Amino acid sequence: MTSRRNFLKQVSGAAIASAGSALAGGFLPDPRVVTLRSAGMGPKRIFIAGFAHETNTFHPVPTSVWKFEESGNPGVNGLNGSDLTLVPGINAAPVGGGLILEKPCIEAMERVLDSLRKAMPVDAVFLRLHGAMFAEGVGHAETVLTGKVRAMVGPGVPVACTFDLHGNIPREMGRYGDILVGLKTAPHTDMAETAEHTARILADTLTGKVKPVSYVLPVPFLVQGEKAMTTSEPFGSLVEEARRIEREGIPGFNEKILAATLFVGCAWTDAPATGMSVMITADGSREAARAAAIYLAGKIWDARHQFRYGCETAELEEGVARALAAPEKTVFLTDSGDNVTASTPGDLPVVLRHLVKRKVPGAVIASITDVAAMKRCFAAGEGARIRISVGATIEKRHGLPLVADASVIKLIREPEMAVIKIDNIEVVLVGDSSTFLTRAQFDQCGINPLERKLVVLKMGYLFPDLVKIAPRYIMLLTPGAGDMRIEKLTYSRIRRPIFPLDPDTKFNPSEA
Repeated sequence: MTSRRNFLKQVSGAAIASAGSALAGGFLPDPRVVTLRSAGMGPKRIFIAGFAHETNTFHPVPTSVWKFEESGNPGVNGLNGSDLTLVPGINAAPVGGGLILEKPCIEAMERVLDSLRKAMPVDAVFLRLHGAMFAEGVGHAETVLTGKVRAMVGPGVPVACTFDLHGNIPREMGRYGDILVGLKTAPHTDMAETAEHTARILADTLTGKVKPVSYVLPVPFLVQGEKAMTTSEPFGSLVEEARRIEREGIPGFNEKILAATLFVGCAWTDAPATGMSVMITADGSREAARAAAIYLAGKIWDARHQFRYGCETAELEEGVARALAAPEKTVFLTDSGDNVTASTPGDLPVVLRHLVKRKVPGAVIASITDVAAMKRCFAAGEGARIRISVGATIEKRHGLPLVADASVIKLIREPEMAVIKIDNIEVVLVGDSSTFLTRAQFDQCGINPLERKLVVLKMGYLFPDLVKIAPRYIMLLTPGAGDMRIEKLTYSRIRRPIFPLDPDTKFNPSEA
């Protein structure tokens, strides 16, 4: 089982681990303060912290609880010739998916900042961010934190940040951070590459080889992540153009473009900066960074009518019918409206109810969030036959729980999960918003997904490890806090006009 929180740690947290690796050069046995020695330069102190969340403001429950931990022990790959002292600070991550409450958000920021105060003086700061965090009374909290970090360390200390490409990035981030680098792939396969890229720029900055400056250009374009996959067009080609700019630079400027990130944004964060944006880090020239951002923003805008779902897609009834009639022995279905990787509750039984009604010959749903139902199974024990209520304990706007007779097939202690069977449908019950991203998670439950006709997961596009084994997959357009049909959602904070909600939106990147 992979929780939403752990998923975000994998996506954006891998950046800090790998970046520390690239900076440090090998296994680092002491997670508190690790000093690498080489001739010719005293050790540089690099403060490392994390502050990341993909906030879904359509989630019915606000987020008030945070998890704190030391930023940990980074280290795998190295850069030769660097003397660096890695000083771990605090990683702060909200527990939950909804709009973050103001007071706990401010307290969390203060804990991160306090860990920086205790580490001072530092020669550089490395922040692991996501980019889509939003809190009432605070706003785009990751940008606010970065601004506070900048004020604390002053203008002469480089601040490096890594991001998920589904971040909603305000223009101000380009003034607070020197080195800004985001993931380029969706589904995400370049966490380590992005981290090492950032680490190289930071190491070169500390040795005086480069003088990074950054620029952020928002694009008034709201797009679902599943329409901006790098495995499909036009986003794949747009990302390749960003890579080309990193290699070749921008006409009229001699300065190197150190990093070019195209942000898809998170459409389920109703916030002022929600939408696509371009983020550029250049060597010594904000003008070059701006020119590159204008160029790439224009490319995005010119292609705005071409964005389509990058995978086979269907409404619920049609998609299930298509899957059941498919010649493939197994078809994976994703319940996109309740996509926990987009910070939804993951507890809707909408697809389960439909499969029960259709009396499907064999299916597994991995998973449904329902603490009470899971605990009921543990109390009854394996092999028990019980009457059980499943789902709709958090998200109550899209129907009632499913009440049915079920057999308790398997109980898993770590992490806690219960596998039940309703008719010919196996359901994995979990205690937090979770989904299955790998084949190994099915193995843990004693389930071979390729022996089932239908495999239902709480996500949008299918994740890479499962794409490798899925004979076919269909993304279902289902209701929920992650509804792909964004025209059904009620936005109140996003900037307007914005395409496609406002089809006649005008945008000239050079004037933005």
